Amino acid sequence: MTIDIDEVKVERNELGLWLGWTLATAGGMLLGFLPTILLVDALSLGLAQIAVPVLAGTVIGLAQWLVLRRYVTASTQWDWTDGLSWAAGYILGLLLIQLLPSTVFAAFIGYFLFGVIVALVQWPVLRREIPQILTWVVASAIAWAIGYWASQAVLSLFTDPLINPVVGTTVIAVTSGLVAGAITGIALIWIVRRPEVV
Repeated sequence: MTIDIDEVKVERNELGLWLGWTLATAGGMLLGFLPTILLVDALSLGLAQIAVPVLAGTVIGLAQWLVLRRYVTASTQWDWTDGLSWAAGYILGLLLIQLLPSTVFAAFIGYFLFGVIVALVQWPVLRREIPQILTWVVASAIAWAIGYWASQAVLSLFTDPLINPVVGTTVIAVTSGLVAGAITGIALIWIVRRPEVV
């Protein structure tokens, strides 16, 4: 299934779509990741690496869908597709980050690939609006890589080396969600302005 975004609705409220998408991404990140702090302590590492991305991905996908559904003419299962892409991207990114040397550059590459995976899995739902997948993949990859970098920059402002996990998770989730949501929101609006291919 694909969705059809109503270009007239978007044109009337581009700022509303962008702001809603940005806040939904950040809010979904926060609501999706914050409760998982309890899961990580209660579950084995292997099970947590599956449960955390599935829970967070589903919450983020649902939050994005709640914004996007106001602009579509025909709906679909965006929340489940987006949730699955988040889970797959997060798991692969985590594995990749664990395999790479423990450096900021390696994590940046991991989050860049995370954005690629999310975009590739979202594309079947968005293909009516995004006939050329490259734009969405590039925007998503850059958005999540920059979002990761920005979250680390904000986190470095905290001088206490033993930062509370709730504070650390909140800073990372909100900062990376705001940055990634803002960039992918701009890309989404730019793409919708272009003629669609049925």
